[in-house]
Amino acid sequence: MMLMMNFWRNLRYSLRVLGKHPGFTCVAVLSLALGIGANTAIFSLLDALLLRDLPVRQPERLVELSVLRRGDKIMFSFPMFREIERGQKVFSGLIGWGFGGMTNVEFGGVLSLANVRSVTGNYYSELGATPLLGRLLAPEDVNLAGTGISPVAVLSYDYWQRRFGGAREVVGKEIAIEGQPFTIIGVSRRWFTGMTTGQAPDLTTPMKPNDNRAMLWVFITGRLKEGVTLAQARAQLQSFWPEVLRATASTQTPGLRRQLFFSMGLDVSPAATGINANLRAHFTRPLYVLMCIVGLILLVACVNLASLMLSRAAARSHELSVRVALGAGRWTLARQVLAESLTLSVSGALLGLAFAYWGSRLLVRLLTEGYLTPVILDLRPDWRVLSLTASVSILTAVLFGLAPAWRASRQDPALVLQQTARSVAGGTGRLGKMLIVTQVALSVTVLLGAGLLLRSFRKLCAIDTSLEAKVLEVDLCPRPGGYQNLDMNGYYRQLLERVSSAPGVLAAGLSGGSLPEQGGWRDTVSTKAAASTPDAGIMAKEATVSPSFFQTLGISMVRGRSFENTDDQRHPRVAIISSSLGRRLFPSGNALGQHIRFSFMPEHQDLEVVGVASDSRLFDLHNLAAPVIYLPGFQYPDSRQFDCLFVRAREAPETLARAVGSTISSFGHEYALSMRSLPQEISQVLVEERVIAVLSSFFGGLALLLASVGLYGLMSYSVTQRGREIGIRMTLGAVPLTILGSVLREALELVLLGLGLGIPCALAASRFLSSMIFGLSPHDLPTLAAVSLLLLAVALFAGYLPARRASHIDPMTAVRME
Repeated sequence: MMLMMNFWRNLRYSLRVLGKHPGFTCVAVLSLALGIGANTAIFSLLDALLLRDLPVRQPERLVELSVLRRGDKIMFSFPMFREIERGQKVFSGLIGWGFGGMTNVEFGGVLSLANVRSVTGNYYSELGATPLLGRLLAPEDVNLAGTGISPVAVLSYDYWQRRFGGAREVVGKEIAIEGQPFTIIGVSRRWFTGMTTGQAPDLTTPMKPNDNRAMLWVFITGRLKEGVTLAQARAQLQSFWPEVLRATASTQTPGLRRQLFFSMGLDVSPAATGINANLRAHFTRPLYVLMCIVGLILLVACVNLASLMLSRAAARSHELSVRVALGAGRWTLARQVLAESLTLSVSGALLGLAFAYWGSRLLVRLLTEGYLTPVILDLRPDWRVLSLTASVSILTAVLFGLAPAWRASRQDPALVLQQTARSVAGGTGRLGKMLIVTQVALSVTVLLGAGLLLRSFRKLCAIDTSLEAKVLEVDLCPRPGGYQNLDMNGYYRQLLERVSSAPGVLAAGLSGGSLPEQGGWRDTVSTKAAASTPDAGIMAKEATVSPSFFQTLGISMVRGRSFENTDDQRHPRVAIISSSLGRRLFPSGNALGQHIRFSFMPEHQDLEVVGVASDSRLFDLHNLAAPVIYLPGFQYPDSRQFDCLFVRAREAPETLARAVGSTISSFGHEYALSMRSLPQEISQVLVEERVIAVLSSFFGGLALLLASVGLYGLMSYSVTQRGREIGIRMTLGAVPLTILGSVLREALELVLLGLGLGIPCALAASRFLSSMIFGLSPHDLPTLAAVSLLLLAVALFAGYLPARRASHIDPMTAVRME
C-alpha cells in the first residue's frame, strides 16, 4: 500500500514538474515517440510476417511437407500427394493446395485478373475456418464434374470488398474463371489467408485430380494427431518416401531428369506461422536493416535525453538539496528523477504506438509498390508488440534517467546550499561530456550506414539507360480460351510483324519474362564433356526469346549469330550464351559450335552454341556479368513461351502504348496487362533499395538533429554556468574572439573524440551491409569523409550560437550576478 502511495505521489509531482517546462517535455516526448514508434512499427511487420501464428485452429499442430531438390524446397505432384495420403499414419488430416496464379475472372461482363487457388475439399475444415457469408468448400464440392451442377468458388474477404463492394447478395451469383462458370458459395472471414502468410487468394476453387507425374505444383500441409511429435512424423514419412518416389516416377523421363527425381528428399517442418518464402525474403532483409538503424536511433535519443536530464538535474541542484535538508532520503530523490524519466518514456511510448500504427502501414505500401496481389498483414498489436513497446519504454527510461538519478543521489546538500543559484554544481561535468561523445559515436554509425545505402541506390539509378530508354515493355495476358487450337509460332510471328511495321516502331521482340528480372529461373549449364551428374555446371539464368529480341533490347552479338525464324522445332536445338557464361564454360574462347546441356529437361541436353551475346545488366541490376543462357522460343511451340513484348520506339515509347495495345487485342488471343518503359520497370525493381535508402537517410538526419540538439544543449548550459568565469577573463583583458574560440574548441574536441570512437565501430558495423550495397566498399572513404565533415559542420553550428552568446557577455554584469 505504501509503495503504491509513493508511486502515485512521485507520478503527480513528475507531471507538475514536467508541465512547468513544456518545451523540454515536448522535445523529450517527441524524440522518444519517434524512436520507440519506429522500432514498434518495424517489429510489428516482422511479428505479422514471421512470428505470429496463423488465425486457424491449433496452428501449432500444422506441418509443412516439401520436396528437397538441390537444397531448395519445391512442391509435389498430385500423384505424390495421393501416395503420401495413403501411406501416412501421423496426421489427422492432410490438405493439398496450389499457391495460386493470376487468372482471368469475369463478372458482370468485366474481365479482370485475380489470384485463384485450387484446394482440396477438406482445406477449410482442417484449418478450422468459418464463413463470413454462405459456406466454405467441402469434400463433396470436388467431384461435381458430370453431375450437371456448376463448380463452386469461395471469395476472400478483401477481394469481396474490392471487387464486389462488400455486397451481401453476392452468394449464389455466377462468376467466370477462364471462361468456365463458377457459383459463388461463400466469403471467408477477414485476416484469413489460408496457409500463405500475408497473401490471401482472391478465390479458392476445388482442386481437380491431375495425373501428370512431371508437374510439381501441390503444396501439402498436415495436422498432427494428438500425442504425435514432429520428430515422430518426420521419421514415419521419411521411412516410406523412397516408395513414394518409385510409385510416382514418370516412365517418360529417362536419363538425368529421372536420376534427379530419385535423388530428391523430403522435408518436414512446422507450419504454425504459415508459408510464404517469397514475401518473407522480400520483406525480411530491409526490415532487419531498418530495425538495426532505428535501434541505434533510439540509443541516440536516450543519450541525448540523458544529457538534457543531467543539465536539468544540475539546474535543480539547489531545490533537491533543500529537500534533502528537510529530510528526504537520497534514494527518494533518485526515485523521483527516475519517475520523471519513466513518465516521459511512457508518454513517448503511447505516442509511439500511434506513430507505429501509421508507419507500419506506410512501410507495407512502400515495400509492395507494384504488387498485383495485395499484401494482407494483420498489423494490430498483439502481446509481442505490446511487450516490446513496454520493455523498450522501461529500458529507455532507465537508460536516460540513470545518469541524473545517480547524480542527484550523490550530491552533497551542504556544499550546494553554500553556493549561489548561478554556481550550483559546476555544470554537468565529465558525465555530460561523455554522453555527448557517445551520442556522436552512435551518430557516426547511423550516418555511415545511411550514406552507404543512399550512395548505393544512386549508383544503381545512375547506370546508363540510353539503350533501354526508348523501349516499351508490354506484359501479355491470355484471354479465356485464347490459346485453344492455336498455332503459337504462327501467331507470335504475325504479332511481331504487325507491331514492327507500325509507325514509330524500330523493332519488336518477345521474352519469356519481364526485365529487369527480380528472380527468374536459374539452373546449371555445363559442357557435354563435363561430369554427367545433374548438379555439375554453372548456375545461369534462362531467357526464352524471339529472334528479334537482341536487336530490340540493344544486346549485341560478340561472336556468332542471333536466333533466326528457322530455329524452330524442326531444326537442331540451339542456344546463345552471355559473354560471362562463355568465359567460364570455355576459358579458351572457342564457344561457337560447342554443345552444352542446360538443366535436366530432355530437350535441353544437347544444345549447340550458335552465338555469344554481350553481357546485359537487365538480367541482374546488381551483377552486370550475370551468366545467361538464351533459348529460342520458337523451338518449343507446345506451350506458352512468351510473357512479354518489347517495342523499341523512335521517340518516347509511351506514345506507342495505345497502338500496341490495340494491335494485340485485334488478334483476340491476348491483351496487354500493363505497359511501361524499361526505365520505369527498373525503377519498380529498385523499390526495396529506394525504401531502405530513403528511410535510412531520414533516420540518419534524425540522428544528426539529435546530436546537434544535445551538443547545443550542453554548450549552452556550460556557457551559462561559466558566466562568472568568462566575465572575469574579459575583465582581465580577454577579447570576444578568444572566448568564441574557446567555446568552439571545446565543442570540436567533443565531436572529434566521438568521431575517434565512432569510426571504428561504424566500419565494423558497415560490413553487415556488404550484400546490400552496389558499386561501393563497406569501408568507402568518400562516404566516411562526408559523414565526418558533416558532423564537424554540425558541431560548429551547434557550438557557434552558445559561443557567440558567451563572447557578448557584459563582464561587469556577469561578475555582479555572482
